[in-house]
Amino acid sequence: MNKKGVTLVELIVVLVIIGIAAALTIPGIGRWLPGYRLRGATRDVVSIMRMAQAKAVSGNMEYRVNFDVAQGSYILQCQTTAGLVNDGDWQKLRSGVQFKEVNFGGGDPNAAIFNANSTSSGGNVTLRNTKGTEKRISLSSTTGRVQVPAN
Repeated sequence: MNKKGVTLVELIVVLVIIGIAAALTIPGIGRWLPGYRLRGATRDVVSIMRMAQAKAVSGNMEYRVNFDVAQGSYILQCQTTAGLVNDGDWQKLRSGVQFKEVNFGGGDPNAAIFNANSTSSGGNVTLRNTKGTEKRISLSSTTGRVQVPAN
């Protein structure tokens, strides 16, 4: 006789093995999650700063990324003859990540300013996660280069 299928005992054994594997894996996720969020937030901020630089050069006008340290948010803005115009919505930092320091030159220490000639205000942004790990984003005033130095 050729019977196909699984018995109840085999099914219970497989479920117990899956349960044990999940119990061993879940605490590990909690340890790497803050670092993952910090790296993601760093990529997000670098991305919007590089976008501001590209738009400033291609549009031949000043763009800036304005940082609100207290709210943990930032926004891309364009300098027009009518004043600053938001280019998109305010973006929040990822959960568990905050600004440690935002310091730029150019008259507004809370804004990374990008000029049409590829120069910028220069300065840096430092992000910190709940474990105290930090990532620094630096902006060169002479070239407008945005980079994350290796720690």
